[in-house]
Amino acid sequence: MEFELKKWQASYLDDFMKATDDPHLSDNLFENLPYPMDNAFAVEYIRERILNSEERQVCRAIIADGHAIGGVDILIGTGVFSKSAEISIWLAKEYQAKGLGTEVIKKMCSDVFEKYNIIRIDAHPYANHAPAAAALKKAGFVHEGTVHSAIYKHNRTFDYEIFALVRI
Repeated sequence: MEFELKKWQASYLDDFMKATDDPHLSDNLFENLPYPMDNAFAVEYIRERILNSEERQVCRAIIADGHAIGGVDILIGTGVFSKSAEISIWLAKEYQAKGLGTEVIKKMCSDVFEKYNIIRIDAHPYANHAPAAAALKKAGFVHEGTVHSAIYKHNRTFDYEIFALVRI
């Protein structure tokens, strides 16, 4: 599937509202996306990404079929973690399980490795989110371990996995 990674624009607001109209999306993200999506939250989400200087964070809208159908962010660490970064990605329901996530991860990591002086990109999907783990593995990430009972969300605790892609 063809896609582009573009800087967020205010004109993507309607696409964002449609893409996030999924009660399960927020269940699989660390970020607290509300469901149903709140217009004020959506405006602020996009605004933060438009105003981002990209000094320590790269945020892109995933564009396919002429619409913003997801997002991918890479946050670059500071201090002793200044050579490391963390990636997060989300896709609209109808674009999941088609290999698109893997290709987005590969492209975004390649772009960030090229632009920034980092050596490692981590990903931390929920342990029960097998599709995310599969996409990361296909993108070249290696599973490094499980962190138990570290997330508290929806009145429950969750484990998360640690995956990493290290530039050689």
